[in-house]
Amino acid sequence: MASEADSMRLAAIKHRHADASTDWQIDASGQELFAVLVPKTQPVSIAELTIDCGYADRDFLLHAHADIAFLLRLLKNAFDEIRRMKPPEDPQAAERRLADRKKQEIEAHKDYAAECAMKCNDRLFRAFLVERYQVPDVADAERIAVSIRNILRVGSRGELNTDPEARRRWIDFRSSFEAWRTHV
Repeated sequence: MASEADSMRLAAIKHRHADASTDWQIDASGQELFAVLVPKTQPVSIAELTIDCGYADRDFLLHAHADIAFLLRLLKNAFDEIRRMKPPEDPQAAERRLADRKKQEIEAHKDYAAECAMKCNDRLFRAFLVERYQVPDVADAERIAVSIRNILRVGSRGELNTDPEARRRWIDFRSSFEAWRTHV
């Protein structure tokens, strides 16, 4: 897949090619390059070729416009063939990718510390702590907070919002609780 810079450059090449003069010719003396600037008009001189401009460069200049047109046509045909060979995209795949991106954006801005604090007040969450992590005393909010900090290996719940690794551990921990809760 082309980079953004490559796509922009290809678009610029196509634009320059479309805007450039056509029907390039070298005069009989080999000193001037002529081109048709306006369709259905006589060619005009667009470049003077010095004595140092050899045959290979003159030939290159004479055929540059037609050669670029040929290469652009080959490129278009190749892109068309690739598109034909590529299996059609599942229409729901794009929707799923968009939903996943939105979910990630929401997750990135979520207040995990507050979410953790709210879970600590949840009766089922406390039962999960006792059953899975053998937390001895879930009646006291401070003891629950200490247990959670130990389980998640953080100094404070605030780290859940600032430390990506702590956030990942919280998300995994929360997922374990949600899975446990579905079987209670």
